[in-house]
Amino acid sequence: MTTSTPADAAPAHTHSTNASAPGPRSQYDCSFNVNTDAFTGAYGTASAIGWAGDHNSVITCLGGTFVAQDGPDGLFEQYGFGIYDGQRTTWADAGGYLPEQVTTFHMATGATVAITEFADGLNLGGNPFVAVYARVHVDNPTGTTLTVDPAASPTLVPLDTTQNTVAPHHAVNHDYATVSDRFGASYPWPNAQSLQTAGTFQQHEAHMRAFWNSELTHIAHVDTPDIELNNAYKSGFITTELTRRGDALNTGVNGYESEFSHDVVGILTNLFTQGEFTDAHALLTEARNVVGGQAQYVDGLWTYAVPWAIYLMKTGDIGFVEQNFATSGPAGPTQQPSIEASAHAIAADRTGPAGTMEATNDIDTQGLWTVDDFEALLGLAAYRYIAATIGNASEANWAGQQYESLLQDTDGVLEETITTNHLDYLPCDLTRPNTANRCNNPKDANWTSPFGFGGWAWEAGLLDAPVSGPGATLIDATYDYGFNRLKTLLPPDTTGGFPGDYYSSGYNAAQGSAGLASSAHRDQGIRDFEFMIEHGQSGPWSWWESSSAPDPHSPWVGKGNHPGTGQGSSPHAWGIAGSDKVLLDSIVAQRADGSVLVGRGVPPQWLTTTAPIDVTNFPTTDGKRSGFTIGADGTAVTLTVSGAHPSGKILFELPSFVGNVASTSAGTVDQHTGTVTVSPSVHHVTVTLRRAP
Repeated sequence: MTTSTPADAAPAHTHSTNASAPGPRSQYDCSFNVNTDAFTGAYGTASAIGWAGDHNSVITCLGGTFVAQDGPDGLFEQYGFGIYDGQRTTWADAGGYLPEQVTTFHMATGATVAITEFADGLNLGGNPFVAVYARVHVDNPTGTTLTVDPAASPTLVPLDTTQNTVAPHHAVNHDYATVSDRFGASYPWPNAQSLQTAGTFQQHEAHMRAFWNSELTHIAHVDTPDIELNNAYKSGFITTELTRRGDALNTGVNGYESEFSHDVVGILTNLFTQGEFTDAHALLTEARNVVGGQAQYVDGLWTYAVPWAIYLMKTGDIGFVEQNFATSGPAGPTQQPSIEASAHAIAADRTGPAGTMEATNDIDTQGLWTVDDFEALLGLAAYRYIAATIGNASEANWAGQQYESLLQDTDGVLEETITTNHLDYLPCDLTRPNTANRCNNPKDANWTSPFGFGGWAWEAGLLDAPVSGPGATLIDATYDYGFNRLKTLLPPDTTGGFPGDYYSSGYNAAQGSAGLASSAHRDQGIRDFEFMIEHGQSGPWSWWESSSAPDPHSPWVGKGNHPGTGQGSSPHAWGIAGSDKVLLDSIVAQRADGSVLVGRGVPPQWLTTTAPIDVTNFPTTDGKRSGFTIGADGTAVTLTVSGAHPSGKILFELPSFVGNVASTSAGTVDQHTGTVTVSPSVHHVTVTLRRAP
């Protein structure tokens, strides 16, 4: 997994800049930090606005400052408003989730100021561009006339001639714009007049909002009693789209502005899980360039089959999968591997102890990492599913045999390490206890690395692969081990961070997703996601890859507490993808056999509210979309199914059901697992509990 790099190792990722960034001009600028290779605002802030598929989205920082990475005013031009000077401020997305950031604060004169900024795609002179629109709204609630100068950057293009005087009990708007992107092309930048005549702030705002709300209709909609989670989920999808550069699924807008193999696999898998299939063919074939073309993270090659399997399961697009199953790209199997070539690389790379996977740098330190064996197993599970689905029995049998063999060898080495060292947890290193590998520091979040990005036990189980051994039976024990070590060091529900910022990370929610395959930590992913929202945001719905503890002096109020520093990239698209996926999986997850798991990770406290837990437009199999609504009233818990019927059974299995089901209006009950199994034709079921949640 992508992690921050130890001081004695080479950087895992590099910032794709080709010019020196401007130095800081004031405390509230976005300034380039050579140590983190990213722009950072005051108090460790960094976020982004932008447009779908743009070449370089726009970096935003505390106080309404933003950086256009390539525009008519030069590389990394910074814009802002001197009217902000450190006042306590809120900073939030319009509507709760749109990429339209609003900074609101009060001035000593009595005026209230709101700075609103967003990006919009537009066509000027026959060429596509992205422009940033900014509005400084000044409200005067006093009984005297005020003079308030926004002090806009001189290179911002004014869209009006509003005066700086504001009459008593009146408000004024100052609107500005600047072109920020031309999608990597070299045609001329438009002049100021072209921008001024291209539409008003309100027109572009309406276009931007309509566009992103339309894009959100492509994916499963999540509605939980936690409104902040709902908004973070929607914003996460939007951030993925504006971090993307054409068909390249970059990891970051600010830092890590390129593709990395396991990052791309994780981001793409989440998009298909959510139901976003626009440009799926181009994204899948682009992904082979990075899993084959770069050698830094070999686990991306081993798991390349995973997004293909999810895509096939959800869409039934056998033709396109068959076309790419055994046929590599024009550059050959090394640079552009086929699905088959990526899977067979797993067998070739089993050069570790007793037939396990080779030593890698997959957690940014060289070692025999446990996660590599589990990810290889996941890749084989996905490949077997694909081969079987398209009717290639010989490859399906080969994958099954490789899976069984690798699982046996991995379990054998792990069991020896666990027994010899008297361990009660999954070690990071296949052959050494955590006291003798990089996970010795309790605050190094890599103690969760055996779970990978999602967890083999959870993901392979969804693909109907056999799951057994320490990787399945020690999930709860490993969470207990890690959190117990952190009890006096960090708050609950953060797994720690990485060298330099050992508080939390952008992967925190994803690191809880293996709990979905456990008994006692099934809602760990949601709890970890809530921690990120409350203690980790570096900007509206934006997180550093690794971050420090909150700074109590930050003038940014609301949205919880905010880290004082961070590193890696922010926003970090792979971490955000993992957060969105664990939230959705916790409520509804699709299995390869057609059955649907509902409520697997739903926190018990959600059943004590009157708000329903609702997922609609969920992609099941073969292009079908379904809806699932969970409601609770005392001891009665209901499930209502809408839309297309799932192709398999519905497994209704909330944590609150374990050993606690008194009766059900339909289906059968397994008290031990807390599963109520109903036919796919059932539209409504009521489960009566012995004890209320």
